[in-house]
Amino acid sequence: MRFFLVGLLGCGVLTGCRTASSHGPGERFVAASDPAMVYEGRWDRTDPEKPQASWPGFSVSTEFEGKAIHVRMNDAGNYYNVEVDGKFVKVVGGKRGSHLDYLLADGLSAGKHRIRVQRRNISFEKPTEIEGFIVDRRALLTVPPVSGKQRIEFIGDSYTAAEGNEAISSSLPWKEKYPVTNFAKGYAAVLGEMTGSDVTAVCRSGSGLVTNWEGQREHTMGERFGWTLMNEATPAWEFDEPSPNLTIISLGLNDFSGLKGSDGKVSSAGSREFRQAYQKLIGRVRHHHPESRIVALAPFNPWAREQISTVVAEEKASGRQDVFYAQFDNFPDGYVADGHPTVTTHRKMAEQIFSQLKALGLVSAAGGLAD
Repeated sequence: MRFFLVGLLGCGVLTGCRTASSHGPGERFVAASDPAMVYEGRWDRTDPEKPQASWPGFSVSTEFEGKAIHVRMNDAGNYYNVEVDGKFVKVVGGKRGSHLDYLLADGLSAGKHRIRVQRRNISFEKPTEIEGFIVDRRALLTVPPVSGKQRIEFIGDSYTAAEGNEAISSSLPWKEKYPVTNFAKGYAAVLGEMTGSDVTAVCRSGSGLVTNWEGQREHTMGERFGWTLMNEATPAWEFDEPSPNLTIISLGLNDFSGLKGSDGKVSSAGSREFRQAYQKLIGRVRHHHPESRIVALAPFNPWAREQISTVVAEEKASGRQDVFYAQFDNFPDGYVADGHPTVTTHRKMAEQIFSQLKALGLVSAAGGLAD
């Protein structure tokens, strides 16, 4: 895939950096705390001048009247999709340091324009900090209209993060996956498009409900579900934003990898532990989002399908009818970057999941989430 990376000079090893509040002639700096900024996903707003985010797919947007706009951030080499008026226009990013400026749009026509910047890749490094926007001196910023869309929240792993989906190599070093990961082309985002829903994601590569893919048990996804930032336990997420209409849990592949023995099988005790952790997560989702319907999405792994379908059956037998089972298949020759789905495979996954949601009555005849 060909795309353009647009980066202005930042600090650190680069030269010509501008301080957090500086700007060029004819420009003005608009701080991240400005009420015209809309932050989507989980953001740590402890310091309103430098909000932080790290879960994949987070975004910041604003509406403004002007010819040009830059974003300023502190970052660790991540990549971002830029949308103008709802349409993708470019990729920016790749720089490491403080006070990094990226040109988002230039030469815009008169009138209001909606600008959105969304993180493409997953990273285990420091969270991204947004410092603000640089705009024309006379540009006017306003709060974008509320979308009014329903919302889906995903709890998942590297598949949900769309790790390496634009790669062409079968294997890649971790940081080389940054520029070829595009959350907006992952199955979660595509499913959002298909149902006309906004999407948020709490997902982390390599993590599971009981273990990570290497068998380590520290900080599982059940625990991280309560975190504001992906790799930091504090501050805790307050769950004070509107609840999702649908919550999709997509875990199990890393648990299988971490729990299986030398014979390639998971013991009865390990399977029971996984099911109990899954039920506990469902309970937490239900507690924080009592109006949300929950989809337990099983991967192609037979063990994971057996455990997850058992959990859903037990939930329904207990009278809890807000939980539903769905699954996605393995698509031959559809994986790159160390076993991760391609963009084409992600779309196939989304189409398969969409059909099941419709059959379950979770998607209306018109294609949106059912009331």
